[in-house]
Amino acid sequence: MKKLLLVLLILAFGPLGKAQGILSLGPKIGFNSNTLTENLDSIHAGIKNSFQIGAFVRVGSKVYLQPEVNYQLVSGTLNKSLGSLVLQQDITIKTIKVPALIGVKLINKGPFNLRVMAGPTFTYLFDKKLDPSKMNELWPIQSVDDLKSSIWSVQMGAGLDVLFMTLDVRYELGVENMYNGSSSFDLKNNTFNVSLGIKLL
Repeated sequence: MKKLLLVLLILAFGPLGKAQGILSLGPKIGFNSNTLTENLDSIHAGIKNSFQIGAFVRVGSKVYLQPEVNYQLVSGTLNKSLGSLVLQQDITIKTIKVPALIGVKLINKGPFNLRVMAGPTFTYLFDKKLDPSKMNELWPIQSVDDLKSSIWSVQMGAGLDVLFMTLDVRYELGVENMYNGSSSFDLKNNTFNVSLGIKLL
């Protein structure tokens, strides 16, 4: 399957890249502001800031394909008030995100480009931590096993290229529930991201 996908990409974008030299790749680093959303009125979560680091490949001219691999930290604090008592649980998850974006260059002037893009994102969740790890029996997340190991989301945004620098501003919408426990709890992650990359090629 991987070999077939590689062949299809070469057939689709190879002649374009060879004819016009439209191929970019390089490292990137970014700032994230993520929010965990839930379906229970009794539980609330705030905004958490983190970073991401990764790499991108961009192939195409007016229309382009941009797959990426990024390491990102996702975190949040769930709060529930029981009279004068406030229950809190911190969630920290290390993730590997693999967006597969399709974009269009609204302005395509060689060293200066203005772009828009959107596409699905696969996220692998690992090294999941809960603090405290044990809550009362009414709390939905009882252990890290109640959190999935992979989820899907959608990214959309705009980008600006100036010479060898590439700046992206995106919003990632969580479309799949991160929770797989026994209750009817729905937990999703939405992220605002600003990233800066360097085109090595």
